[in-house]
Amino acid sequence: MKGKFLHWPIVYCKFGDIMKFNFFFAISILLTTCCFGQEFSSKKVFKEIALVNRIEFINAKYDQPKFSCGFLIKYNNETFAVTAKHILKIIKPGSMTTLSLESDIKNWILYPLNNKSESVICDKLLNEDKSDLLENKSTYDNDWLVFSIKQNSSSIIPLEIRNTPLIQGEKLYVVGWTRTMENGPQRVYEFEYYKTISNRILLKDILVPEKFGGLSGAPLVDENGLLVGIVSNGTVDPDSNKKFFSPCSVTNLLTFIENRKHDR
Repeated sequence: MKGKFLHWPIVYCKFGDIMKFNFFFAISILLTTCCFGQEFSSKKVFKEIALVNRIEFINAKYDQPKFSCGFLIKYNNETFAVTAKHILKIIKPGSMTTLSLESDIKNWILYPLNNKSESVICDKLLNEDKSDLLENKSTYDNDWLVFSIKQNSSSIIPLEIRNTPLIQGEKLYVVGWTRTMENGPQRVYEFEYYKTISNRILLKDILVPEKFGGLSGAPLVDENGLLVGIVSNGTVDPDSNKKFFSPCSVTNLLTFIENRKHDR
């Protein structure tokens, strides 16, 4: 009786073919690894406009050498420093309960992350309000801190505020650095304007970072570099029930600055 055998197909490969396969396999793995979690940013270029915060507390254990972003604005020949108000909710000591810095913060300095020798030393917090509780959700309503400036040794360009309405679908840009970045030039991230709800600007992502953390307080500007918003947090659109990245409009900030001039 003849035995039965399983006959497997025999594949003959030349050594050169094996080497080619291994080479292209390695390249595909490398590309996959490099692209995963890649930092996407826009090719749009702006002059140097972004800053980060260095905050020195009276109790030094709370000091923040680099925390979130900020920028300068120019209005009627005056220059102001601006960042997000809600960052105080994250870094404040327990004793700090209202929008008042005098008892807890010694110095507030902004500087460009790619040139740490330059600095903007803040003077007074102009929108100080001892009745504004930092624990309240309303902290995000007008999510800005505006400072007068004691000394500016930076070459940062102060921004001017746009005074025309946004147009649905137009490109807008956030300029700054995320939390994990320790150096390098300012990054530019690209969005599309969707709608405004109250004083929140809802944006559609185009070229954005993998994680937005650290961009709080960064400027939102249009194609011409005019300021339209300040990076804050997210807002749910009641029509679609979808959450959008939504910087805070600068409309109320502009009103505050104008009223301050009239009050003096």
